[in-house]
Amino acid sequence: MIEIQVHPSDIRRKVRFLFVGRVRVVAAIALCSILLVGMIGSMAAAPSVIRRVYKSNYVSAMRQERDIQRERLRENVDQMTSLERKLEEHRVRVEKLLTLYGLNQTALGQGGFSLPHNPAVDPTDLQLADAHRREILLKRSIQRLDAQLQLLASYEAANAAMVRHTPSILPLPADQFVLTSPFGNRVNPFTRAGDFHKGLDLSAPSGTSIFATADGVVTFAGRYPLGQNVNWWRFGNVVVISHSDRFVTIYGHCATVNVKPGQAVRQGQVIATVGTTGWSTNSHLHYEVRSDLERPGIYDPIDPRIYILNYQWNNEASLLIQARTTKDYRNFDPLPSSFVGKRRG
Repeated sequence: MIEIQVHPSDIRRKVRFLFVGRVRVVAAIALCSILLVGMIGSMAAAPSVIRRVYKSNYVSAMRQERDIQRERLRENVDQMTSLERKLEEHRVRVEKLLTLYGLNQTALGQGGFSLPHNPAVDPTDLQLADAHRREILLKRSIQRLDAQLQLLASYEAANAAMVRHTPSILPLPADQFVLTSPFGNRVNPFTRAGDFHKGLDLSAPSGTSIFATADGVVTFAGRYPLGQNVNWWRFGNVVVISHSDRFVTIYGHCATVNVKPGQAVRQGQVIATVGTTGWSTNSHLHYEVRSDLERPGIYDPIDPRIYILNYQWNNEASLLIQARTTKDYRNFDPLPSSFVGKRRG
């Protein structure tokens, strides 16, 4: 038995006595021990719980931040893709000009950049690496395009007259023709045999205006005599323009001819109208561009699509590659002397 006395501060009050048996003492000691152990356990576990809660909150915040960054990355990639598309359009246009002027591009350098592929890397890291690679490519492409533009600007400033005499526009309104036969190998619609088509067949309504594609002088206008050359006679009414002794453009199957030999014409001037004269299955314009840049004095046919800057063709990049790597001079009719005109000394 344990006796507990409680003495009040006021001596006039009675002393209180509390008697606790052994069982209660043991129970109280056990309860205190349990509480003490619980407190010690809680104190020991508290840092771990705090770390776990903090880690959970941190991970949740990082996930939210990751989702935000992924969305930003997606938006940036979309913008980069749009910029790449526009840059490619400008690149093709500029390289068409470089090809058209016969300028050497090797001094401008080549683009290109690659990163090693590591399949163990996180997909997000790979996406970031790809975006970084594309960013570097874009910067290099922009630098290269700027160098090309500077080269073109210098060339055009120094050769203004030559630029005006270089074929560079559509011979027909852009919304009034359909390309029915491109430059290159094809099946001849009359003989059903394979041949090399030396120009473009642009189907258009009869009477559609035909434009001179550059400044020049008309060297021939009318129907070529059958007795002199049957192949040129088949083109019906033909207009031929000489452009500063560098290019010759040919416009065949015309309905009417609005110019005469010796007449100077300006780019965009109406020189004839679309028809179906000569060997023709429908109303269309046969348009050729010939140049003696490769072989002086011999006007070789070249793909006119490379020399049209105010219209975008399908697969223009492929056309550029073909124009630089393929020189097919087989089986074409040399130009009559009346088409070339008198060369300047």
